[in-house]
Amino acid sequence: MSKTVKYILAITALLGVNLWLFLSDPTDQTATSEKYFQEEDMEAVSRFLFVLNGDTTQIERSEQGWTLNDEYKADEGFVNTLISILERVEAGRTIEEWDQDIMGSVEVEFDFNSRYRFQFASNPMKTKSYFIADGKAREVAVPGYKDNVVDIFTLHSDQWRDRVVVDGNWRTIQKIEVVNKRGEDFEITFVDNFFLVDEKQPTDSSSVVNYLNQFEGFQANEMLSKGRFENMDSLAGTEPYASVVIDDIKLEQPVRLNFYPNLNGQPYHLVVDQNNQQMVIDSRRVQQILTNPNNTN
Repeated sequence: MSKTVKYILAITALLGVNLWLFLSDPTDQTATSEKYFQEEDMEAVSRFLFVLNGDTTQIERSEQGWTLNDEYKADEGFVNTLISILERVEAGRTIEEWDQDIMGSVEVEFDFNSRYRFQFASNPMKTKSYFIADGKAREVAVPGYKDNVVDIFTLHSDQWRDRVVVDGNWRTIQKIEVVNKRGEDFEITFVDNFFLVDEKQPTDSSSVVNYLNQFEGFQANEMLSKGRFENMDSLAGTEPYASVVIDDIKLEQPVRLNFYPNLNGQPYHLVVDQNNQQMVIDSRRVQQILTNPNNTN
């Protein structure tokens, strides 16, 4: 999972990098850099297809937004980051015959019609990136970003998934039930004009509001497909130690989250929702969710 965190941090950093230009070996620069993709082309992108180690990730535009592998909603922020990267990618020197290892391939579709395919690779030290098409390689870089450009193509398909678990706050949440075998059970219910905690007036109303507002745009750290991690699949087959049910006026049915112990002291917990969807959430936020807001002072 630490590799996951590194990838996410690297992707996020790409959007804000503007402090220095990419520093390449001047002896390798035999051609003037130019944009690899035209900006107007990237505005027309309708689909991405990545193939890495036999695994395929497809991200496609639809009326409902970007979808992942025809099954999940894709993370709009990550997709926009990908488009931003490709808009900025500049190509430098050309290698006429590429005879090194290939990491994977990418297909970009424009307006659900024309397609452009290329392969990607890196040097052994992972300090340089290459796009290969028609047997020729171009060294590529994003100005202002010195790390490996092709890392974004190596993300697991789970890492492209939308991570929003619930999106509610004190104005929309009607009821929350917490059952915690390791701590305290409690219930927050909207009655008349405000909330009751275990059918009583809260000792601190602001603590209740803050507790409820943590669920606004609440995201998992990462979504997990079954079969990706055997230890997580096994853990999901055991009894959870806690559960939270969130009833929100915007939802057709409540969100139910089951919490499982962290493995080997890792700083995150396996969480499974009402649709048996696995995810991981960091221990700090799990503790906040399972703590009665009446007991935060």
